[in-house]
This record gives sequence, structure tokens and C-alpha cells, in this order.
Amino acid sequence: MPLRRKDRIDRNLSEGGGHMKRVRIAGMCLLYIAFSWALVSLAMAAAGSKATVQPYEGQIKSIKIDKCGLQPGSCEGSVILAKAAGAGEVTLAIKPGTWLKRGDQLVTIDELGVGNYVKVQTVQLSDDKVPRALLLETGLGD
Repeated sequence: MPLRRKDRIDRNLSEGGGHMKRVRIAGMCLLYIAFSWALVSLAMAAAGSKATVQPYEGQIKSIKIDKCGLQPGSCEGSVILAKAAGAGEVTLAIKPGTWLKRGDQLVTIDELGVGNYVKVQTVQLSDDKVPRALLLETGLGD
């Protein structure tokens, strides 16, 4: 026996634009999920950003180049810096893309020399073992 219109289970949805109501409800659910993911990702990003910029100044004691790509500035390595005023030394990571400047000119890690006096801005991220150089500046007379 066929069901009559008033006997249908989804009678309220099938009358008066029921399809549009279902589409609207599904769209609202998807929008809610998207906003929830956005909020969670923002919260996670904010929780992981506890790094501060730390300045160092002193003479390069040692330079180590671990690997280089084919493009200039794609080398990766580290610099041991004897801090100014005899305050010890620190190892700084030099990643590809680190700005190395001599005056107004950009230089590469292989153009640095032991004994160069430098000023460095570093940051230490939670997964880094040593501080990462962000900007290294050396004088013209080095």
C-alpha cells in the first residue's frame, strides 16, 4: 500500500522547501566545522610561539659548513662566536636564507672569516638545539 503524503516520515521537510532546509542545515554544519578547525589551529600556533629574539655580538671563532645547495645563500652550517667582553662563546645555526650582511652587501657563509667581528640577531625555537641566526652583520673592515 503506497504511503500518502500525510503519512510520510519526512512530511514536514518535504513540504514548503524541505530540500532547501536540508541543504541549509548541512551548510551550517560544514561552516561550524570549518570555524572550529580555524580556532583550534590558531590556538595551537599561538601556544608554540614562545621564541624571543636574542642579540649576540663578538668575534667568529669557528665556521662549519654542513651542506650547500647549487644556489648562492643555500648553505647550511654553524658559527661559534666568542662573545664580546669575554662572556664565553655560543654556537649559532646558519640556515639557508639567513641574511648575512657586510655593510649594505649580502654575503654567503663561505665569505665569512674567522676573526670577523659580528652582530647577530638569533631566535631559539622549541625544536632547535642551538640558537638560529636570523640576521648576521659584519663590519666593512673585516
